[in-house]
Amino acid sequence: MTAPHDQSPAPSALQNHADLWNRPFVPKREGTTVKSLRSRSWNGVAVSVTELACTRSYCAELSYDCARLSIMLDLGGNLPELRSDKRRRGPDPANTIHNMNFAPAKMETWAIWNETRYMRHISFTFADDALKQLVNEDVSPSAFAPRLLFHDPALFHIAKIFEAEVNREEDTPRLYGDSLSVALLLRLAALGKAYPTPARGGLPPRRLRMVTDYLREHLAHNVGLLELANIAQLSRSHFCRAFRMSTGQSPHQWLLIARIEKAKEMLVSGQFPIAEVAALTGFADQAHLSRHFSRIVGCSPSAWRRQAAP
Repeated sequence: MTAPHDQSPAPSALQNHADLWNRPFVPKREGTTVKSLRSRSWNGVAVSVTELACTRSYCAELSYDCARLSIMLDLGGNLPELRSDKRRRGPDPANTIHNMNFAPAKMETWAIWNETRYMRHISFTFADDALKQLVNEDVSPSAFAPRLLFHDPALFHIAKIFEAEVNREEDTPRLYGDSLSVALLLRLAALGKAYPTPARGGLPPRRLRMVTDYLREHLAHNVGLLELANIAQLSRSHFCRAFRMSTGQSPHQWLLIARIEKAKEMLVSGQFPIAEVAALTGFADQAHLSRHFSRIVGCSPSAWRRQAAP
């Protein structure tokens, strides 16, 4: 698999670059200047937030070797006009909130910017395995058909959460990033009305216990969503829904609370410095533990230790 880019070289020239899909997409067009670019990747989904200053109107041929979703977050001036397969798609005058585009791999698209001065957009490029795995789990392949200049409030909300995670200084927990990626893909699939009716009911008690026991035993590890789904013998999307129905929390929220509870036990024992408590309960550092501990418990770890001391 290869990186998304403008004016793709022949596929044979890129066959040995299977890891390039997760590099940030940087459009190389005359008339634009990249003001900032930040990127991260989770679970087969690479995310880039780009700010561009536009100095003049221009037309760009866009071709991607991976499926790509682009969402405009902020814009100064006019929205672009898009063309694909000799078809033209411009913004609908009756509804100007057409700020999203989805193109499958190798789909040729042309974008025409006219009187656009500034834009900030978030781009998602999907590894082939990420789409295939979801299709094998829950979704018809027709879910990922091309969609030009559309808008969906739920998809935009997920994109804003991703933007916050990309801009965050500390690493995002793998379980949280995996869950966000699945939510993004499922919402995109739902727009194509190719997503099945969600399964009802929570996890059977035995499987729920197996999952929670595994999480407690791996508090300090960067657990992934697929690990938990495999334990529950469900697809990732069905597992997330069933787990929330059984516990009232997402897997990431449950794990965070379990880490805080374990940290409280260790703080009361007085055997470990706070920095070591943070490391042993899966937090990046003492500051990371303190931030979540204060938000959930209502006081800092050091204050909790003093209050709970015999």
